[in-house]
Amino acid sequence: MTPAAPQPKIVPESEPPVGRRLAAIPPSGTMAVGRRVRELRAQGIDVINLGGGVPEPAPEFLSRPIQFPADLNAGGDPAGEPKLRRAIADKLSRDQGLNYDPETEIAVTIGAKQGLYAALLAMIDPGDEVAVLDPAWVTYAPSVVLAGGTVRAFRLDAARGFALDAPALEAAITEKTRAIVVNTPHNPTGHVFTAADLEPVARIARERNLWVISDESFERFVFDGRAHLSVATLPGMRERTVVLQSFSKGYGLIGARVGYLAAPGRIASQVARFNEQVLTSVSPFAQFMAMQALAEEPQWTPKLQAHYAMKRDITVAAVRALPGFDCHVPDGAFYVFADVTRLGKSSAAVVDEILDRARVALTPGSAFGEGGEGYVRFNLAGPVAAIREGLDRLKRVYG
Repeated sequence: MTPAAPQPKIVPESEPPVGRRLAAIPPSGTMAVGRRVRELRAQGIDVINLGGGVPEPAPEFLSRPIQFPADLNAGGDPAGEPKLRRAIADKLSRDQGLNYDPETEIAVTIGAKQGLYAALLAMIDPGDEVAVLDPAWVTYAPSVVLAGGTVRAFRLDAARGFALDAPALEAAITEKTRAIVVNTPHNPTGHVFTAADLEPVARIARERNLWVISDESFERFVFDGRAHLSVATLPGMRERTVVLQSFSKGYGLIGARVGYLAAPGRIASQVARFNEQVLTSVSPFAQFMAMQALAEEPQWTPKLQAHYAMKRDITVAAVRALPGFDCHVPDGAFYVFADVTRLGKSSAAVVDEILDRARVALTPGSAFGEGGEGYVRFNLAGPVAAIREGLDRLKRVYG
């Protein structure tokens, strides 16, 4: 009889190794606030969440019964449903004078996050650098890293309401830079970029032959007679800009998870290929809801702007009345970025203190990069009553 082959020694406590790429990505600072709120509420603790929220008002069509066409119960076009892409192209032409071919230059994505990541995969190779504004939305830097790139942060000018600092951007550009990420109206500060902000971005991109990713998800949130301006409208920029948009913000469809990008065909086609292999397509049901939102836009946008300008004014007045707090008046978006440096603590410590003492959840400015330290962000997406209650609680603690 042939002796049995020796069996490998089994070590029960050992585990297979995991990859390093995802392990290196920090958790979302904004979602961490939401998790903490849910934990406290599960314990029966009454918390006002001004770190995030469900958009209010909600689109009117959500209050009516929705009948989905039966033919949507199928895998969709990886680039997005043709009818929705045509409607998006019409919107961009009407609003910004930007003309895109809906067949080849628009791709529907699962929110702006997936669009950002897929666009980065289409434009950079491992080791390339991407200049990212600071402070900034928490997803930009991790998306660059996941795509194999390196982040080169450039500070915005806090003394000028977080306007773009052209010398800081210049200093961040190297021979390895392939793209610049900008965001207007800006999360978390509420600054609406003007031509003076965007013209240096355009000049540097043209001179250095760079891509620009322009996140314009808050385009509908502009106040006091201001207008949203896309860097893609500047001379020589349409052919080197990826415009990102989201139905979660300006249309209040946060649960549908629908976004899109408009870009030259060599980028949009690769994003559609990404969708084909990773998603099949964005849910046709969700895209149907996006079409309903676009149909309501003429009546929706003025109501949205007036309502959020009111919430902004309530919050700015209350914040400025709190000892140790200050803020500028945001031009857009639905945030108030309050300076708390006079409290003498880190932004994370201030947020913890406010949650413990006032039972109000905010987001620390440090979640948005080093340029956000010393600030806390108020999210005004939710109901006016909750915002007022949260501000009253702060007044009782700090006033």
